[in-house]
Amino acid sequence: MKIFTAIIVTLIFVFFLAGCSKDDKNPVATPTTGTISGTISLPPGAGGDVANTRVAIYQSFDDWANDRVLKNGACNTNGSYSLADISPGSYYLDAWKDNNNNQQFDSGDFWGVYGSGTYPNYQPSPFSVAAGKTANITATIYPIP
Repeated sequence: MKIFTAIIVTLIFVFFLAGCSKDDKNPVATPTTGTISGTISLPPGAGGDVANTRVAIYQSFDDWANDRVLKNGACNTNGSYSLADISPGSYYLDAWKDNNNNQQFDSGDFWGVYGSGTYPNYQPSPFSVAAGKTANITATIYPIP
């Protein structure tokens, strides 16, 4: 009986150690960046298409006011977008659809910010990105008169 008990105790100990051992070949990395994703939409009743709307983020209000883009991407046909590998911090976001493809911000384009208000009286709001997390940021773009 002592041999049987010793075998059981040894097996339990071996399984315990196996479960507690660390895999040095595949360590789990701590995330250092986050993701921003969301949806860009038009207001109810507005006609138009949000596909390929540029979504841009800025590191500060001053960068936003001076159009110093940190990173940008584009919406799909449903208005969804995603920006990955974003360092933790506070950001501002805007979205612009150049409807006449002249590379100028002008009448007929769509524009909006994450925040409140409508063109030209937008009040952008900052949002935070955390490492290993996804910030869900949505915005409405409005036709520029």
